[in-house]
Amino acid sequence: MEDDLLCEYDSTWDTESDGDELEHSGRSRKTRPAFWSNSSSRNLRAAKDMQNYRHGYPNINEEECPEERMTNLKFYLNEIKSSPDDVSIETFHTEWRTDYKRLERVHSYIQWLFPLREPGVNYMAAELTKKEIQAFRESEEAKSRLLDSYELMLGFYGLQLQNRETGEVKRADNWRERFANLERNMHNNLRITRILKSLGELGFEHFQAPLVRFFLEETLVRKTLSSVKRSVLDYFLFAVRDKRERRKLVRFAFQHFEPKDKFVWCPRKIQKRFKKKSEKRQNSVVLSGESAANEDSRYKSKDGEADAKHCKSTADITDVKKQEDGESVSGAEDPEKHTETDEQHLNNGQSADVPADTPDEDLQNLANNNNISEGEAGAVDCTDLRDQMDSPVCAGEPTEPAAGSASGLASGASRDRTDSPECIASSETFPQPDSDSRTGETNGLNHKQPEPEEPMDTLELCS
Repeated sequence: MEDDLLCEYDSTWDTESDGDELEHSGRSRKTRPAFWSNSSSRNLRAAKDMQNYRHGYPNINEEECPEERMTNLKFYLNEIKSSPDDVSIETFHTEWRTDYKRLERVHSYIQWLFPLREPGVNYMAAELTKKEIQAFRESEEAKSRLLDSYELMLGFYGLQLQNRETGEVKRADNWRERFANLERNMHNNLRITRILKSLGELGFEHFQAPLVRFFLEETLVRKTLSSVKRSVLDYFLFAVRDKRERRKLVRFAFQHFEPKDKFVWCPRKIQKRFKKKSEKRQNSVVLSGESAANEDSRYKSKDGEADAKHCKSTADITDVKKQEDGESVSGAEDPEKHTETDEQHLNNGQSADVPADTPDEDLQNLANNNNISEGEAGAVDCTDLRDQMDSPVCAGEPTEPAAGSASGLASGASRDRTDSPECIASSETFPQPDSDSRTGETNGLNHKQPEPEEPMDTLELCS
C-alpha cells in the first residue's frame, strides 16, 4: 500500500538516518498537485519553497559579486542607508525598536534587516550572494548588529531572546498585546519565515530550531496564535536546516497535534514509528514504576530482617547497660574514692558498692521504679543500693511519690513499639525524666514501694 503522505519536496527522512529514514526510491511517486493549504493536505508550494532554500537555491546562477557591490554587508557595517526609507542600521536599532506602529505599517525595511538570496517585495533591496554571505559570516560587527535586529523583531512579536549564544527565546512581558497583533496581521507570518531563512544564511542556523519550537509550543500546546499555526507547520518548521533538529521538531509537532489522522507533515510510516516509540516510553515508565515499588518492598523486607537481628542482640546490650547503671549509682558520692576492691569489682562488670551477687534484674527494676535515667543516677542521695532494695524509702526524702516512674516507663515502651527500626536506640536509652530532671535535679524516689513488676524484656519493645 502506497503512503499518500510521501512528499517529493521533503528530504527530511531520506538520509543521515537516526532510524526513521525512508528509502529514497519511495519518493519517486508523484504526490497530489495540491498547491493550496487546507486542513487535510500538505501545502506543496510551501514544501517546495523550503526545500529550495535548504538546498542552497540550486537553480540560481549568480554572477561573481565584487566587494563594492556587497550592499547588505555595507548596510550592516553602517556605511550606507536603506532604500527607500533612507534609514541607517543604527537608527533602526535606536528609534524603531519600540515603535511598533511603524514596524507594522512599513513594509520596506524587513528586506534590509534580513536579506536573502531571493527577491522580496522591496525591489530596491539587494539579494544576497554567496560571496557576500561568506564575508558577512566573517564580520563580527555585522553579526552583532544582526542579533540586535533579531531582538528588535522578537520584541515586536512579543518574544525575548533569552540567550545570545544558544538562541533560546521566551515570552516577553508584553506578549499578550503583541500576540494579538500577530493574530490580526497575518503578513507577519511571511516576515517570520524570512527571518528564519536569513538567520540560516548569515551564521545563526542554530537559532532556527529554538524559535520554531517556541511557536510549536504556543500553537499546539498552549493553544495560542491560531492564525499562525498553519504557517508554523508549513513554513517555519521546514526552514530549519539541521535535519536532526527538524526531525525532532516534526516528532514534537506530531505528539501534540490533534487529531492525529489529520497530521500531513510526515509520511504515515514515520507516524507509525512515532507511535511505537511513544508506546515503548509509556511502557518503560510503567515498568520502572513497578520495579521501583518492588525494590522498595524488598528493601523494607530486608530492613525488617535486619531489625529482628538487631533486636536479638539487645538483651546483651541491656546487660551492659545494667552494669553501667550500677557503676553510676555506686559512684554518686565521690567517683575518685575507689579502692582496689572497687577497681576489682569494676573490672568484673559490677558496681563497687554492690556485692557481686546482686541480681542484674533487681538493679534494673530499682532503676526503673525510681525513674533513674542514664547520667542522672549520680544525683540520688541513697548511698547504699542494697539498702534501697531492702527499704523502699530513702532517709530524708519527701513523702510525695515521684511522678511517672512505672507509668512513664510504660508510656516510653509504648512509644518505642511504634518505631521498630529504632529498637536499638530505644533499648540503650531509658525513658526521659520530667522537665525538672533536665537540669540535673531529680524529682525524688517513691516513698511507696510499687507492685513488683517483671523486668520488661527489650525484645518486647522491638516486636
